[in-house]
Amino acid sequence: MNISGKHSANTSTGFRQSEQTPSFAAPVPPAPSSGPAYAPFAGPTPPQRTSWWQREGVVSKLLALTGGSVTLIGVVMLLVVAAGAGLLTPWVRVGGGVALSLLLVAGGLRVHGRPGGSIGGTALAATGTAGLFISVVAVTSYYEWIPRVGGLALAGAIAAAAVALAMRWRSQLLAILVTVGVAALAPVLTGGLTTSLAWFLVLLQAAGILPERAHRWIYLGLIRTLPAALVAAAVMTDSTGFDRAMAPLVVAALGLASLVISRGHDDDLNALGFSVAYLPLLVVLPRLDHDVAMIVGLTAAAVTVGTALVFRPMHALRVAAVAGVASIATVEAVVSMTTGGWLPVLLLVPAVALTAVAGAARSLMASGVALAFAAGGAATYLVFATPEALSVADVATAALSSATMIGGLLLAVWAALAVNVVRRLGIDQRGMASAVIGSLIGLYGVTAAVLSFGTAVGQTDGFHTGHLGVTVIWMATAMSLLAVGLHFPPYAKVALGGGLLLAGAALSKLFLFDLATLSGATRAVTFIAVGLLLLFAGSRYAQAFARRGGDGGAAVAG
Repeated sequence: MNISGKHSANTSTGFRQSEQTPSFAAPVPPAPSSGPAYAPFAGPTPPQRTSWWQREGVVSKLLALTGGSVTLIGVVMLLVVAAGAGLLTPWVRVGGGVALSLLLVAGGLRVHGRPGGSIGGTALAATGTAGLFISVVAVTSYYEWIPRVGGLALAGAIAAAAVALAMRWRSQLLAILVTVGVAALAPVLTGGLTTSLAWFLVLLQAAGILPERAHRWIYLGLIRTLPAALVAAAVMTDSTGFDRAMAPLVVAALGLASLVISRGHDDDLNALGFSVAYLPLLVVLPRLDHDVAMIVGLTAAAVTVGTALVFRPMHALRVAAVAGVASIATVEAVVSMTTGGWLPVLLLVPAVALTAVAGAARSLMASGVALAFAAGGAATYLVFATPEALSVADVATAALSSATMIGGLLLAVWAALAVNVVRRLGIDQRGMASAVIGSLIGLYGVTAAVLSFGTAVGQTDGFHTGHLGVTVIWMATAMSLLAVGLHFPPYAKVALGGGLLLAGAALSKLFLFDLATLSGATRAVTFIAVGLLLLFAGSRYAQAFARRGGDGGAAVAG
């Protein structure tokens, strides 16, 4: 290609002339050639893919990581296998492991600063640091030369030094290698999954919080949590007190801290790490004493939700993880308290509270969690306050109590709050369907509460008196719905239909159930009360309807 300025100018001028003066000369066909001079429609030539083993740094990383793994295994064999074979004295075995680890760390410091020494230096330093950590585990759990507190203190100092070196080199790989190496080989020295091993791994989990926050090392956040969580969940002990829950609580607390300090990036990994951190606590709670499980579970749920509220706003995945673990912890704590008649109450209390919060904050997530609690509470409530218990005096005397009374009231309150939440969230724009469903649920709760109160106070006579109150409440509610239909025209159709249906149900109950079941005096009072309500409501409804029609009701009549 000629890049002279003169030729470029002539070419440009010729192009302008060809645009201004059209040429009608016949086109000259191009001379034949062996191949096309241009390929205007051909795509770009794809770059040749290099095999993975030929890429820069791959072979060196494989060699370095494999060498570090083999060396760590050798250190463990020196500390344990040699002891089983009676080779060398314990002091020589431990001293040799420590000396070799220190030499590896020194070699890593020396090599890392050289050209191309980053991989080798990182592998050497990680191997040496993990060897020192494992040596401390050995003298603490295997040889039992120092108490656990002293061993944990030494291990903490080594973990802090490893973190400082990783942050100085900005090497996430260094911190990950130390964690993986210790997690893989330390169980050999602790005799399996023990409480001591769990606490050593918790130290590594805690040490990774600072670099994760400073450098956003998201993979380190998950990897440092996984070994501690799995071991803390798998450790089996005879204790069922607070000491059994300490390691799971610390793992969960570190997971919560990681969730709130690493906001703004990689929400999926952070939410996963947080959920894994709470796994030991959720596994241990059912194994604790009832009082301990209640205190630990409810406190953990409250602290988790409170921390999430303080550090909001959060991504939806993080909110879902917080809601999930807090809900499960609450349910486990509640079930540990009782499986009797108070269980629905304990489930409906958080349902009511969360529904109120969801309405105020217009939170779909909070409303979903509240619905889950309400569904569980309502299902267990129906086990005790069955339709049979509400209609047969002997069954009611055995099944209904003060617990079902409070549970019924909570169910009615939740239904009213849920209707408001559905409207505020725009799920049911006019609120028709939610109002109908909520009214049915609330009416059932109020009915059960009234009958529970009557049965608790007066046994069979109280049950009959309670049905008097239920019939009156149904009829009064029906009349209220008719009034709502008059004052709020957009809801007139639904309110009128609901009021008439409920009035019909109250009358059917009056003639089919009350007349056959209740005693003579109670029957009479029920009929009188319902009749007066109908007379009063009919009169007021006619007056209100006439006022709406205008001209003394002439317009309505016309």
